[in-house]
Amino acid sequence: MTSLSFPFTTLEEFLFWEDRPAFPWSCFARFRFDGQFDRGAFEAAVRQVLRRHPLLRAKARMRGRTHIDWVVQDDPQPIMRWESGPVGGRFPPATHLDLLREIGIRFHIVSEGPKCDLVVQWHHACCDGAGMITFVDEILIAYALTLGAAPPGLQLRLIDPDRLTGRGRFGLTAGKLIRMLPKQAVGLLGVRQFVMRSPQPILPHEPCDGEGPPAGYPAVLTRSLTVAETGALRKIATQVGVRLNDLMAAQLFLSLDEWRFRHDIRDNGWLRMMVPINLRTASDRRLPAVCLASSIFLDRRHQDCEKPEALLRGVHEEMDLILSHQLGLTFIFTSWLFNLIPGELRRRTRSPHCSMSCIFTNLGKMFAHSPLPRRAGCLTAGNVTLESIDSVAPNRPHTCATFAVSIYASRLAVTLHYDPRPLTDAQAAELLDTFIGRLRNPEMNRAARS
Repeated sequence: MTSLSFPFTTLEEFLFWEDRPAFPWSCFARFRFDGQFDRGAFEAAVRQVLRRHPLLRAKARMRGRTHIDWVVQDDPQPIMRWESGPVGGRFPPATHLDLLREIGIRFHIVSEGPKCDLVVQWHHACCDGAGMITFVDEILIAYALTLGAAPPGLQLRLIDPDRLTGRGRFGLTAGKLIRMLPKQAVGLLGVRQFVMRSPQPILPHEPCDGEGPPAGYPAVLTRSLTVAETGALRKIATQVGVRLNDLMAAQLFLSLDEWRFRHDIRDNGWLRMMVPINLRTASDRRLPAVCLASSIFLDRRHQDCEKPEALLRGVHEEMDLILSHQLGLTFIFTSWLFNLIPGELRRRTRSPHCSMSCIFTNLGKMFAHSPLPRRAGCLTAGNVTLESIDSVAPNRPHTCATFAVSIYASRLAVTLHYDPRPLTDAQAAELLDTFIGRLRNPEMNRAARS
């Protein structure tokens, strides 16, 4: 039987070329449960749900020298590791996930006493964070149904795999595209800034070009706010008339500036923050798991951090412009133009220069639309209750710190995925704690200089 195959979109090709052995383009999520999974029921649920999501059960195949196809596997057999050991703490060690050799998802279940962790690793070309949350939600629904412990009426959502063929169009018709071109012209100014400015790594270093990721990969630190602290942070954002994401991005710039000063990095170079933007529309509700996230870039210098109120207002106004003009699509259009020149997208993706200083991704409210029952705000699926989630986005050369934030059960969680080759564990912990301290006490005071 011939396997189903179809071409990568431009965005998926970009994410494929971002992947390299020393800097895997894998995402991770750790789901921490009270209760132990029934192994047979869980593995059956994974097999059932994986059949619904072609990109997560596909390998990559080169088409010529510069383009790639998905080849969907009929019997994917995902890597699924079960072990006893401490839950929480450091992530289980992982390796580079090569899409040319295996499907783009792995599962690792760790059990200790009455608790267990489900760690999912997946290639970013297959799926983004929003898609993975929906995928895991389906696994938990299927698990409850398999156990016979589901509430009446619980069922898997309707999906339409045939819609995957249009996933690279982002809901744009020819008419919509023509109407938005004047607004997209504003994005050309951002492209010019992106090209003309030379961002700095948060810590000067030359990236490693080894044959695999660093020891202890992924190196992840996790912190969380209390329900009260999360509510207070949201209230402050509302009071000053900005989005929560704007407030956190400004606080992260201040934290980076403060941390760099402590480590005697006192240049006035540009720090560039990459911020993923979810491009899903209402028409994408029935799509299987897929990556529909673009990127925008915020550039700031030390002098911008000298006036925190103006910094926050500037971030808010820039994000307003990006959202109102749909400038998240500018990155997609630019990548598409590069991809018209054979090998150009790969060449630019793998440029040896620093293109971003850090990554800041906000996954928002996790499982906000899940039909599963809840206990004290936490999802329950059969005999397990999901207590917390740690989300991890990938690092790239020169970008040794990636922050991911999310809200679950009314608590804000923050993870830092860092590269331990240039950053020590102590430096990474200090950086994350500086950011957390500002989220807990987000007055717009000047970045500390002590």
